[in-house]
Amino acid sequence: MRFLIISLLFGLIACGNEPEQDNLPTITSETPTQGFDNFDQKISYCIGFDNGFAINQVYNGPRTTGKFSIVDLEAGMLDYLGDEELRIDLFEVDSILNLYLGENGTINSDLVSMSDASYALGLMEGESLVRTLVAKGIDQKTDVAQLQKGLSNGIRNNETVVKISEVQKEVSTYFADINKQMGIQFLENNAKREGIMVTESGLQYEIFEKGSGIQPYITDSCVVHYTGRFIDGREFESTIPSGQPAGFTPMGVIKGWQEGLQLMREGSSYRFYVPYELAYGEQGSGPIEPYSTLVFDIDLIRVIRFEG
Repeated sequence: MRFLIISLLFGLIACGNEPEQDNLPTITSETPTQGFDNFDQKISYCIGFDNGFAINQVYNGPRTTGKFSIVDLEAGMLDYLGDEELRIDLFEVDSILNLYLGENGTINSDLVSMSDASYALGLMEGESLVRTLVAKGIDQKTDVAQLQKGLSNGIRNNETVVKISEVQKEVSTYFADINKQMGIQFLENNAKREGIMVTESGLQYEIFEKGSGIQPYITDSCVVHYTGRFIDGREFESTIPSGQPAGFTPMGVIKGWQEGLQLMREGSSYRFYVPYELAYGEQGSGPIEPYSTLVFDIDLIRVIRFEG
């Protein structure tokens, strides 16, 4: 698994029903790779390397080469992760990057130096990494020294300790196990809340507003506004900022949406809690990791009957 580059906003699920991290089952692994004293050291190194390798690929890409200093970006991340004295205050990061980054991929180094912009970007990436560790409930188990070591080796594409293929497999398996266990616990707790309904398939939902319009069939088209979140509250997709609703046919979307949309009437507003089996399964998709339980707020605006 590679972390998303340029941090995602870390919000709160409106229902306030976050997973209880302390009660998650303990995750174990095979004997640590040579060079690590325990599994926590190994996985910390692998998480750092995976993140660093992704940064290497993104910021050395055709659209970013020459626009950022990888050395300064690395320094910003390491300082943030190591709780070192920062040469740029965190509250300045947004303004620095806004001044440096222009439209259509252009940069403006007259107002902000490449060094400062890259360091600020490193602080942002470091914060994003920490938020991910916190969201998964593993921040307290992370070996910071190994995380930093892995990050530096990944950024420099230095595979002296663990090969990237092994790193990616290790991190993907580890996060998949966490996602699966967090999802199971979340849904068990959520099902006990007042107003939550559970279908035979395991889909959970609550109704905010009941519409009076028609219900869609699986072949109809549905015009909706929606927001998708992970169970830790991070938003990964939404039509709300653009103000433009999306159009879907139930038969063309994930199983949780197929079932959920057909429960609704025009004018309805529902929240769906979708188990990974009814979402993107064991493989995931894009920013959605394997075994991810997802939360969707859906407003069904219009149903367009299929005319065959």
